[in-house]
Amino acid sequence: MHTWAFSHSNDVFYFQDVDEVNGIKVPFTIGIQIPSQLQPMVSLGNKETVSMDATFNTNDVKFHLFTLMVFDAHHIGMSITWIIRSCQTCNDLVK
Repeated sequence: MHTWAFSHSNDVFYFQDVDEVNGIKVPFTIGIQIPSQLQPMVSLGNKETVSMDATFNTNDVKFHLFTLMVFDAHHIGMSITWIIRSCQTCNDLVK
């Protein structure tokens, strides 16, 4: 994953490999935003609603997918970023 993240650095806005700091496990996290997601985030992200959806025990892998969405004037949701993490319940989910 490390190699993929750095070879796609234009689409990866955050990358943290699994680590341990002062005896505390830091989970794997990658934030991905493709170019077509940037414009809706800028134009609609400062409006009324930003929504987050996440997988929770819906897959067999040990990673969790979070999707951030904004809504246009017709209440149609658009994905503005994806975040994949190895831990869904960690206290450091919001950075």
